[in-house]
Amino acid sequence: MDDLTNKPLPSEPMPSADEMMREQETRARAEAEEHDRQVLATLRSKSRRGFLIGGVAAAAGVGFWQWLNTRAEVFGIAAPFRKALEFNAKLGRLLFQNGALAPEFDRSQAVKSFRLNGDVGLAEIEAKDWRLQLVGAANAEKHPRFVESVATWTYGLDPSDLTDDDGTASDSDAPAAPDPPHEAGAKGSAVKPRPMDMPAPPPAKMPGLLLTMEDVHALPHVEMVTEFKCVEGWSEVVHWGGIRMRDFLAAFPPATRSGRPFDGNSPDDLPEYVGFETPDGEYYVGVEREVALHPQTLLAYEINGAPLSADHGAPLRLVTPLKYGIKQLKQIGRITYTDTRPHDYWHERGYDYYVGH
Repeated sequence: MDDLTNKPLPSEPMPSADEMMREQETRARAEAEEHDRQVLATLRSKSRRGFLIGGVAAAAGVGFWQWLNTRAEVFGIAAPFRKALEFNAKLGRLLFQNGALAPEFDRSQAVKSFRLNGDVGLAEIEAKDWRLQLVGAANAEKHPRFVESVATWTYGLDPSDLTDDDGTASDSDAPAAPDPPHEAGAKGSAVKPRPMDMPAPPPAKMPGLLLTMEDVHALPHVEMVTEFKCVEGWSEVVHWGGIRMRDFLAAFPPATRSGRPFDGNSPDDLPEYVGFETPDGEYYVGVEREVALHPQTLLAYEINGAPLSADHGAPLRLVTPLKYGIKQLKQIGRITYTDTRPHDYWHERGYDYYVGH
């Protein structure tokens, strides 16, 4: 009995190395298959979810687009987009600082031949026939340059040439209104001002001043070398000469809101905007009071030390390096001080009004 109980049990045979390897391979294969099943299940779930989300997003996009197409247009674009642009303009004005200056460069960095661009409103005007029509000046009637209506100036043309035999305004020889490129669209192509073909002046009286280039040259001459930027992405460094707009405002001040003479220390007393138009009224822009008073906003009559050519806006153009070129009107014919935001050529064609950078 003792011999039986104390006898060792027979041990199980040890698996061979080949058997152990096969077992591990089997286990690994099973784990891989389970992992693949889980991945496929997850992918199927995500694919269904993604398809549903994508379908909802696409439907929402189509619905939003259809909604946009039913919105009224405001100056060339759907009202929601216009509101976004107006918000950007308000933000730009809030961030604007009169002391913030655009970079200035050495004269050697200025281009020798400034790029030719947009020709909207440009006409061949003899310097002796040019007049700057100023509307909204304080006590204009007391100034020696005062006229009952600045719009009667005909730029050297015989007024009878502007009317038909019945006395109505003649437009038979006027060119069809083009759909011209903006300041960037000409892409360096030749820009040739057309011969003088001013339309008949409007019948309504527009009292103001008719200033000459002698009046402009009498103000302090300044020069600056700044970067002219186009909304389409190109830019050039240009050497300008002329007068500061704020010196022009001091010499020919607007009528203030308070009625008191402008002393230069109360800018909020000035009208909120300044409007600019070409002599024929085809191109027009408006700038904010803060921009008009900025030290780098010029009424320029020189480029690279020489008088402006006709295709660059002779005899006088607006230069403000804080805004893109579509705001820097060439060949100024009329300046208007106003609290009502002036019309703006490219704003009416879908751009934002502020156009700062």
